Amino acid sequence: MYLKQSTTTTIYLGPFVDDTDGKTAETSLSHTVYLSKAGAAAAARNSATAIAHDRDGYYRVELNATDTNTVG
Repeated sequence: MYLKQSTTTTIYLGPFVDDTDGKTAETSLSHTVYLSKAGAAAAARNSATAIAHDRDGYYRVELNATDTNTVG
């Protein structure tokens, strides 16, 4: 995946599935997303936009210009 530097973008993570049957979509999880910029230590994303379930266990995650401001 390529991201344009210093822009806001939405990425999709998933699918997240139930650990008991390995196929039922998880639709109400609470996520914290961590980013590593150019190999630095991981830190929580800067964007305050809530991570939202889209469909079938996939979640929409907004990354803002601060999250994408570093090459690498």
